[in-house]
Amino acid sequence: MPHSLNEKTPTRSSSSSKQRAKWRMKPGRRRWLIVAVLAIIAAIAAGIWWMLDPVHALTTSRVSALNKGYALGQQRVTILMLGNALSIINGKDVKNPTVRDRTDAMLLLSVDTKTGQVSVISVPRDSLVNIPHVGKTKLNEANYFGGPTLAVKEVQNMLHIPIDFYMETTMWNFADIINQIGGLTLDVPTAMHYGGTGNYLDINLNKGVQHLNGQQVLEFSRFRSEPMGSIGRSFQQQEVIKAIMHKLLQPSNLPKLPQIALELRKDIVYTNLKDNQLLALALVARQVSLSHVQFASIPGTPTVRMDPYMHVKLDYWVDNTKWERLLGDQLIMGQPWTAAQKKSIDFEVRTGTASLAPAQQLASWLKQQGYTVNEVIWANNHNQTQNTIVNFTGDDNFAKAIASHLGPAGSTTLSDSPYHDVPHLDMIITVGSDFKPNFTAPSTSHSAS
Repeated sequence: MPHSLNEKTPTRSSSSSKQRAKWRMKPGRRRWLIVAVLAIIAAIAAGIWWMLDPVHALTTSRVSALNKGYALGQQRVTILMLGNALSIINGKDVKNPTVRDRTDAMLLLSVDTKTGQVSVISVPRDSLVNIPHVGKTKLNEANYFGGPTLAVKEVQNMLHIPIDFYMETTMWNFADIINQIGGLTLDVPTAMHYGGTGNYLDINLNKGVQHLNGQQVLEFSRFRSEPMGSIGRSFQQQEVIKAIMHKLLQPSNLPKLPQIALELRKDIVYTNLKDNQLLALALVARQVSLSHVQFASIPGTPTVRMDPYMHVKLDYWVDNTKWERLLGDQLIMGQPWTAAQKKSIDFEVRTGTASLAPAQQLASWLKQQGYTVNEVIWANNHNQTQNTIVNFTGDDNFAKAIASHLGPAGSTTLSDSPYHDVPHLDMIITVGSDFKPNFTAPSTSHSAS
């Protein structure tokens, strides 16, 4: 029967009003609901913060256990960076990013998760080590026989310090990483040419400052100049690391570092870093100042010996064990040198002027700092203007710190030598007429006080 015009038919709006009335809350309950929602949002945000906060994300139970006994171990993490060499199958080099092979580059990073302080040590790939079930061979063989975990173990044994994380990439993925960040501007110190057969092993770089793409940066990193060979290559690889950091730490890139880190993740072949830990490292990187990043190389002496696996004579690098420990303790773990360690560092002071007095003054100050001065002698040239430092320690920052006490900027010439072939000396300082001692000034390094 049809409704009369006088009957009130329920409308959609009136029905909705009743539903709203039914679910309408009292003001007190509504406030509690808002508080509950905000609490949930805060809990989620706190969870995300906890997962990405570098101190918490990177200080795992394993990190704490490995760093036990180091005063600053709870805020530092160490990362071994491994760059694979060419893959070799049936005696031929192949472009295969999945085949495990020897390492061409090994860099150990120390990151202070609170302050953003970063230290980098180049670990010579030709270092003579004793690999279980293989014998005394090159360090870069560790990755071939046992992957990154064995490489980590061998470097830990060398430097007597814990290594928390590792990241391994291939030479081909490395080139892709460089392309993804837009290439690098590098100063090629000399013409670099190798091969010329028209394949991917060729190296063809001209001298000078230039912008290089991924393949060219790879060539720069691989080139072995004479007479330093593979050891000289480690200095080139440090220049690449500096250029990468300079590129990524530009103000325009800082907000994008987490995104960049995730994009580059696909080029990392092996790692024990989780995604949130990789992001946490990217957040730490945003507070890093490139001027405060410290670089060092492990000094040593070259030798030739029969390889137990290859059964041919190969070039090896015999690391200076004293500086393995000194660099590891101070640069990587942030441990100040003990009095005994400082006393083990040997100086020779020479005078390049007509008087021994300036050299004797410097020698006296060095002894006051706790170092050992073996000799104070005359230099061959008595008309030397600039002070000079020949540094055998592998620690460039240490030499710069000493230089800062000899006179104003530009008064001292530094010469770094990776060859520690004068076993009783770690540094030779020749005093020139520019010697203007500043022994009361604060040190520019944690090494020289």
